[in-house]
Amino acid sequence: MGQAKIIHNESFLTKVSDALGSFLKVFTGDDNFVLGKLKQADIIVDGKHYQALGKMLVSGKISECYRLTLEDDAENDTELVLRRLVDNFTRQHPNCANMLKREFEIHKELKLAECKSLIDIYDYIPEEKSVISKLIPGISLRQFVEQQPEYLFKRRTTIKFLKELIKTINFLHKKGLCHFDITPDNILLKLTPDHDMVLLNIGLAAAYYDKVDIGPFVDTTLPPEMQKGRFCDQKTDIYEIGQIIKFIINVRKKDPTRASNHLKMIAMKCTRKDHEERYDNVMEIYRDIEVWEHKYDNFFDGV
Repeated sequence: MGQAKIIHNESFLTKVSDALGSFLKVFTGDDNFVLGKLKQADIIVDGKHYQALGKMLVSGKISECYRLTLEDDAENDTELVLRRLVDNFTRQHPNCANMLKREFEIHKELKLAECKSLIDIYDYIPEEKSVISKLIPGISLRQFVEQQPEYLFKRRTTIKFLKELIKTINFLHKKGLCHFDITPDNILLKLTPDHDMVLLNIGLAAAYYDKVDIGPFVDTTLPPEMQKGRFCDQKTDIYEIGQIIKFIINVRKKDPTRASNHLKMIAMKCTRKDHEERYDNVMEIYRDIEVWEHKYDNFFDGV
């Protein structure tokens, strides 16, 4: 751990970039511009020099990612990702400043790399409080449905995706972890014919695993218990799975009403405000998805 490191480039261009970032922050209030040094730095991983080439994924409320490419070989297939916490998040939740370090430790301790739908974390960089992982070509679920909404109109592909997601969350639950950040931006769909799913960013899982008092989140799309800073558990993940199902339902506008209603009932049970009225575990959702799969086998399958 900690073998990777960052060597900052104190060149004139770096200083200009920093000044521009500070200028933009004054007018936009966005700290994401103040990253000149990171963009101009050499990141040393396994003795090889990489450079950050700008944002690779949409910046979330908790973390943001940067693509790292070998500076001496533009055609090299080995690309990495550097993920760091968003400054606004660490200011609002100072107890989480070392969240990514714990995520890296727990990832190795619990052997989370055994699950193919989770990103394997290579290393942790103390200087930037960042983690390094392999780049998996793909786009977020949110970006995917914006570009290819007809793909998720199909019932079979919807079922495949939801089963993969539920199995991944069940894997975490069996390890004693909850994700607590299951959003369309934290679900990656690979650029392969099958569009297999990868679940990103389990940093909050590490925080709750250590029972860190994070406090409330100001976001009306989150489970009620997270908004109020109350106890969260597996049923919090179930609520967020329900929100993902609702997101997909909004895309599946051309699916027959009868088939969609069954999926809506699953989403409604997942997202009950009363914690006790939700599914008891994620495999109960899985079984209801299977019922939906077989009940409408002779129905119109999508676009």
